[in-house]
Amino acid sequence: MHSTSYIIASNDALRAGVLAVGMVVLAFSPGCSTFSQAKASHDRVIQARQLTQRGVQAMHRDDWQNAEKYLAEAKQNAPFDVDARIHYAETLWNTGKREKAISEIEETLPLANDDAGLHSRLGRMYLDMGEPTKAHIEANRAIECDPRHAPAWKLQGDLALVRHDLEGAKLCFIRAATNGDSSDRDLQLRLASTYRQLGQPSQSLACISLIEQVEFGQRLPASVGVEQALAYRDLGRNLEAADCLGELAQTNDLSADLLVVWAQCELASGRLARAEYAANQALRINPQHGSALQLVAQLPAYRQQAQQAIQR
Repeated sequence: MHSTSYIIASNDALRAGVLAVGMVVLAFSPGCSTFSQAKASHDRVIQARQLTQRGVQAMHRDDWQNAEKYLAEAKQNAPFDVDARIHYAETLWNTGKREKAISEIEETLPLANDDAGLHSRLGRMYLDMGEPTKAHIEANRAIECDPRHAPAWKLQGDLALVRHDLEGAKLCFIRAATNGDSSDRDLQLRLASTYRQLGQPSQSLACISLIEQVEFGQRLPASVGVEQALAYRDLGRNLEAADCLGELAQTNDLSADLLVVWAQCELASGRLARAEYAANQALRINPQHGSALQLVAQLPAYRQQAQQAIQR
């Protein structure tokens, strides 16, 4: 009886020992190691997403220093995360590390399966860095990926302006407006300027009018008012152009050339005192400005003509 109990106890001890050895073997087996690695990789991806979210939030606050820090860490944790790398490139661009930002986009492109947005963004960066040929290549690649990609057409329009191809620029901007947000202020302003330079100021004013309708009640940038004034001038509506430029001059520092345009429009409207003031403002900026000097020299003759007209 005692012998049987001893045998049973020995068997139980043997099974426990085998189980313990099995647990040790499992703990150090390749399968368990693979599981641990997968979990660690998963944790890094989760952490990268959290860091990316923090980075994007910092970008929205214009806190570029912290945005760069978070997104650099996110990229390190998940180097194949396209979104993290794109945001990281934008932080580099906005902190002045432009060449590094371009390299980051270039390295991300193979991971993004020829994304049209990424090609057009890279093209825009190239153009801002003074490399229009590379920008043109990227714009074409973006359009090959998506023929209706509005930012790529906008980029093509800007490249056409660099080549002084106004007609080509107009067509590209129209394509961008057709395929994207037609009320985009920046795009409509480009169209307005292009139309005016093509000698079509009425179409230019139509673009400005669309901007005013969309952003009714909001303060528009001075560039919109300048384009509107120049279109008025080109249409011979000098009084409206003068009023527009005079209003802009109250709150903005106009260039000497624009101040001369203002003076010329005032002169054409018969408001000699305002014309003289505008011309003198131009001369304060550039004492050698030929058009301003010429206009001031002509003012006495205009005043004499005005007095003779009154005496009649």
